[in-house]
Amino acid sequence: MIVSLGFLILEYALFFSVRDGWVLSFMVGLAFGLYYPLFWTPFNILMAQMTKKGDRGVTYGAFFFVWPLATFIAPFLGALVIDYASYQMMFAIGIAIIVATAIVVMAYRPYIPKDQVMRIRLKAIGKRNVIALLGEGGFEGVFWADFVIIAWWFVQDEVQLGILFSLFGLSAGIMAIILGKVSDRIQNRKFFVQVSALSSIPFVILISLASTLEEYAIANGLLEFACFMFPVFLFAIITDKFEDAKNDSVIGREFLLDIGRVVTIGVLMVLLFLEVKPQICLLISVPFLLMIALAHEPKKEAVKLPVGVGHTDQLH
Repeated sequence: MIVSLGFLILEYALFFSVRDGWVLSFMVGLAFGLYYPLFWTPFNILMAQMTKKGDRGVTYGAFFFVWPLATFIAPFLGALVIDYASYQMMFAIGIAIIVATAIVVMAYRPYIPKDQVMRIRLKAIGKRNVIALLGEGGFEGVFWADFVIIAWWFVQDEVQLGILFSLFGLSAGIMAIILGKVSDRIQNRKFFVQVSALSSIPFVILISLASTLEEYAIANGLLEFACFMFPVFLFAIITDKFEDAKNDSVIGREFLLDIGRVVTIGVLMVLLFLEVKPQICLLISVPFLLMIALAHEPKKEAVKLPVGVGHTDQLH
């Protein structure tokens, strides 16, 4: 994680020293690509180790809520810094925040369990969940890249763009925590995955049809609300299957997500090169949402209790 934050600092520092647009784009992408798996894979492993089956949904929901909370505050503040100072000042502040994060990680280091072992076990994840994770990665690949391009298509003022991203960022965080708690009680996470994935489809279509900033903002806000839930509950399903080997659940999940992201970003690049409208490109995410809805959660096994102890058959 500390090494990964070093790559993130390098990414931000490039904006101070590199002027060539093509070189900057390549080097920034490379630095971010090295940061992302090196930070989030061990972070998610530590998060999984903190949970049990009875509190996993609400815990994951709370951790995932930190992301939209930050993306609610950061774009707006960043836009103000750019407007009143410069892009360079925004990246300088970013570097200071990353250094502070590295210090926190270093302080936490003595509490991290030693001798971490993990391996990718696709068979244990299950065919349907492999498909669902590839679908999640595919959706993220399209959404993360195309989302920014479409937003820039409608708004090119930094402050307005920052406010727009801020509103999108906070659309569904609180709901994820509430539904996470409900899923822990009823132990049916697949239902929330399916509802989240399938309800996202009409909002993707609405974004592709939007012709004004207002229409786009409403459609994208609804999509953020709908699609925010399935990563939380699909992650919980996978971790539930690896209760005694949580590290394996995380590394297998990240492996499949990255395959999906790489493939769909490649497809998106080809479509944009062929001058397909960015809003239309977003429609290629629909099949991946259908793949997510195939997620499988094992049914609870019936346990026969001794005569006189509660019901004869009881689910645990």
